[in-house]
Amino acid sequence: MEIEIIASGRNNLVQKIYYKKKIYVYKKYLKNKENEIKYSRYKSETSFINLLRKKKIKNLPLIIATNSKTQENIFNYINGNKVNKITENDILQCVNFIKKINQDTFKKKYTNFKNATEACFSIDHHIQTASKRILMLRKFSGKSGIYKEAKFFISKVLEKKLNRIKENIFQSFSKSEMTKKLNKKDLILSPSDFGFHNVIKKNKKLFFFDFEYAGMDDPVKLISDFICQPDYQLSKNQSSFFYKSILKIFPKKHKIEKRLKAVIYIHRIKWCCVILSEVLSKKYFERRKFARSNININKCYYKAKKYYNQHLKQINFKRPQY
Repeated sequence: MEIEIIASGRNNLVQKIYYKKKIYVYKKYLKNKENEIKYSRYKSETSFINLLRKKKIKNLPLIIATNSKTQENIFNYINGNKVNKITENDILQCVNFIKKINQDTFKKKYTNFKNATEACFSIDHHIQTASKRILMLRKFSGKSGIYKEAKFFISKVLEKKLNRIKENIFQSFSKSEMTKKLNKKDLILSPSDFGFHNVIKKNKKLFFFDFEYAGMDDPVKLISDFICQPDYQLSKNQSSFFYKSILKIFPKKHKIEKRLKAVIYIHRIKWCCVILSEVLSKKYFERRKFARSNININKCYYKAKKYYNQHLKQINFKRPQY
């Protein structure tokens, strides 16, 4: 038996196992110790995959063996490649995946599925996804070198931009509208952290994986994350094509459009914070250490600045880019 570390596992220990001329993927889940966000990565992913298998959706990993006590899974190995050049057909396959997993979602047997990690049920919830991250990053104690630069960027650039974005939202929504929660029928079953970074392509067909944060959520959060995710940045045309395509599968399109226009830049801020978390968050460092994943601190900081300059330095509230 041979074992090989898979570099893409950034939060959990992920290994490729060669055994009796077959290949498997072993995944050991990091147990969550955070008080503010209580969830089990193992339980979220395992229950979501089992649910999708019941829905007869097959373009995802198959669980070969599982251990709930030790929080470990063994999956079949999908012998494909990461998506190098995104096509319209790739985007449509992503849209169809969301459509399939949401067919019959609100039948009685599915309505009790758990909420997604950091699920957003109101405009205020969307804002909190960025605000909480900035607050967490500002607590970091590093005071020299790249840490000092990153903390300055957080407090003097990102936080100020977030406040400006919030002011724009306050002009469009009343206090009651900000805190009003979506009806259950307006939520979707979301894989969360959904994008091409969690996709394998085999014979032109996409296979989806990594469902540790899956659950019921606002479709606007899924759309925002797909468009804003920094590892596979979509062109303006690709973002627009995805947005127009996925909008067709949801009712109440005008409400989704209004919410997305309001919070899209909030999620840009959030993703900028996610990148900076590699530099300024002890808990993120511990995750990477558990996953045996290397971290280039300087690269992360300059990646965050580049992302900011591309998507947040100059913003148009009337015509957001998506």
